[in-house]
Amino acid sequence: MKFFIYLLLLMNWVTACSNNQKTGNHINTFSPDNCQLIDDYLTKLAVEQNFSGGVLIIKEGKQLLSKGYGWADKEKKIKFTTNTLASMGSITKAFTATAIMKLVEQNKLSVDDQLNKFFPAVPSDKSNITIHQLLTHSSGFHEFFKEDGGDYEKLNTEAFLKRAFSESLAFQPGEKAVYTNVGMSILAIIIEQVTGMDYEQFLKTQLFDPLHIKRISYAYPQNATDTIAIGYQNGMVWGTHQSHFEKAGGGPYWNLKGNGGLEASLNDMSLWANSFTNKTILKESTIETMFKPHILEEGYDGQSYFGYGCNISKSRRNTKMIDNGGSNGIYFARLIRLPEEGLVFYMVTNESIINTNKVLPNVTQLYFKGVIEQDALAQSKFENPMSKHIYDIIVLPSTMDLGEELKKNKLQVDDDMILLEVGQILIEEKKWDKALILYSFYTKMFPNIVVAWNDMGDVYRMLNKKSEAINCYKQALKIRPENPRAKEELKKLE
Repeated sequence: MKFFIYLLLLMNWVTACSNNQKTGNHINTFSPDNCQLIDDYLTKLAVEQNFSGGVLIIKEGKQLLSKGYGWADKEKKIKFTTNTLASMGSITKAFTATAIMKLVEQNKLSVDDQLNKFFPAVPSDKSNITIHQLLTHSSGFHEFFKEDGGDYEKLNTEAFLKRAFSESLAFQPGEKAVYTNVGMSILAIIIEQVTGMDYEQFLKTQLFDPLHIKRISYAYPQNATDTIAIGYQNGMVWGTHQSHFEKAGGGPYWNLKGNGGLEASLNDMSLWANSFTNKTILKESTIETMFKPHILEEGYDGQSYFGYGCNISKSRRNTKMIDNGGSNGIYFARLIRLPEEGLVFYMVTNESIINTNKVLPNVTQLYFKGVIEQDALAQSKFENPMSKHIYDIIVLPSTMDLGEELKKNKLQVDDDMILLEVGQILIEEKKWDKALILYSFYTKMFPNIVVAWNDMGDVYRMLNKKSEAINCYKQALKIRPENPRAKEELKKLE
């Protein structure tokens, strides 16, 4: 689950708006009526722009607003409510970090413990990696495996560890901090080893049951009160994690487990957020350690630090912001704590287009100022400035080879998500020829990214190039044999 580079932009939106006192030229204009403004705005957005999801605003432990909008299931006309379950993505990492710190409080492990304590056969280059380094993304593990099979790849504990320990590190442990899913899943495996319990069962018995949280999980009993929000990609049904687990033959597996994909309702997230405010699940000193800025996050110009399972940054008023975000490109979620203001914001969406990253900044402006001074939905469609640069290059009539143009402009792309963002915007705009140029470069640079091959297949299909489309979908299936999207498209074409 990718931690979106939209973080800095969102930080600017939130911190620019979160003034609960007069500071310089900023004057807070919050009143209780502002929550009504937010409700009116989101209601209108649901009707006019297909917004679908929920928002939770808590002040000093009390809910100011908790409400769902749009549809959990459009086809069945099931509304999104405060009981609707939706994926929180990488906010799951905050739960894994909390579980680790619970074990620290129980004297079952220490943040200074090294991997060789839990895994005697770990290679020497990884043996001294500490739990602290895993919690702060400073272990050196890559974000994903080189031959990553996606969130639903069948990967048991032994196979996951074998792959994690055999691949080279991205950097020396402790040298810097770069976001990693692999490291967080290793922490979840350590939880299972230390406790003898399944990761999810430990969360339930040690964290959720004491808080009367009933339904934060990967899977739920089938009863009448459970409604899981169906994910929609550009208005089309994507499904749920559960439907994808079923197609994969089970799950969650370790590419997802412990680092992403937990589902929750607004009601249960309210209980979770307040457990930190009220210090009911962890001691105050432990919470302070979790929310301490331990190490600078690489690539964010000194504006973001890693705590334990979270990001720490400063607002424009030099107040503290604790941030968790996550998405699989379908569901988007963000949990923001502003402890000096006594505030918590949580938003989750199940439609890829009008998502949390684009709507929450407007909500914070309405909360603190009563108006939307800079409409995030009307701003640049690009989450990453690099994506905008590449887009501007590729739409030029003269651009026929993106690789050559990037060389001329002395640009190097190390993150495939940048290319994915550009490609999907080109598809959305129906610029098929330019999209083909983009995906030809994308699949050459990152040949093991399944979504790139699927997208290129879609582009060829729209250009009426059936045989090329079939080849793309077949390549996607080679990389991930249980890939449902490629299977469905091949069925239609063949």
